[in-house]
Amino acid sequence: MRRRWGVTLALVVVVPLLAACSTRPVGSATAHDVAWVATGASVTLPGSDVTPVRLSRRHVEAKVAVGSLPSALAYTADGRGLLVVTQGDDRLHQIDPATHGVVHSAGVGVEPDAVAVAPGGTRGRGIALVANLDSNDVTPVDLGTWRAGPPIPVGTEPVAIAVSTAASGAATAFVADFGSNAVTPIDLSTMTAGAAIPVGPAPQTIAVASGEVLVGNFGNRTLTPINAATLAPGRAVALPLNPTGMAVLPSGATVYVCGGSGVVAVATFGLAVGTQVSLPAVAQGIALTPDGTTAWVTQQTGSMVPVTLATGAVGPPIRLGGHPSAIVIGAG
Repeated sequence: MRRRWGVTLALVVVVPLLAACSTRPVGSATAHDVAWVATGASVTLPGSDVTPVRLSRRHVEAKVAVGSLPSALAYTADGRGLLVVTQGDDRLHQIDPATHGVVHSAGVGVEPDAVAVAPGGTRGRGIALVANLDSNDVTPVDLGTWRAGPPIPVGTEPVAIAVSTAASGAATAFVADFGSNAVTPIDLSTMTAGAAIPVGPAPQTIAVASGEVLVGNFGNRTLTPINAATLAPGRAVALPLNPTGMAVLPSGATVYVCGGSGVVAVATFGLAVGTQVSLPAVAQGIALTPDGTTAWVTQQTGSMVPVTLATGAVGPPIRLGGHPSAIVIGAG
């Protein structure tokens, strides 16, 4: 299931570069109705861009070139920057949603496969945490200076990462280690990894909701909860699909899990699993609209489809081409 390209580049730490970009407004930093999708991320179809889709008009806009094999996306804490990691050249980039220009870039580890944003950083701009599939570590990048810090060793094949922040402000990153069947916690005050937390086989996706960390295990179709405060794993629950992506309602009450040819809702309190909604093709990634009414799911056949969460109705797909994978929704 994991994308392994055989890249053998060494880990580098690079002073951030300011890429040439247009200053002409293209999108909006305040209207949050754009889905950004990484497409064509495969060794046989090595994409180099991400695709913005204006959901209100179902309009596919001009692609934005970033680098070889874009694999994961995340917004900065203020929502005014879009982070993209590219596996083919081992870099983290930032797109300005207002201009669609690439404004920052920094080197990370080998084959970055996931990115999340933690509080902190110079001038409070946050810290990007990049999970590197082939170097088995996480690279922190200060988003105020765009300098990469020392890599943090984790388990084998880290493929997903999420950040939990306590009421006290203390933050912990949780890294799903696909090859280790475990999750590695990282204390973000010290940037050190703790003891591995055992979960199910091949943990593929991870999310934080209502004080728990939820881990989707691709190998046995289960969801393992971890208490974010005590780091203790709970009893796994069975899913009707092999999870590839998760998205949490703004309220934190429900997480939507995609995989196979379906989407299923799971109540975060009690982990009650709902009825699966069938999709027209194999799902890869999922994101929710800010109002929590619609899930957009990327499909390996080259499209993304909407699912109305209140009814489970699946709408007409939007054709993108390539192999759409990661998706986020926000400014653009």
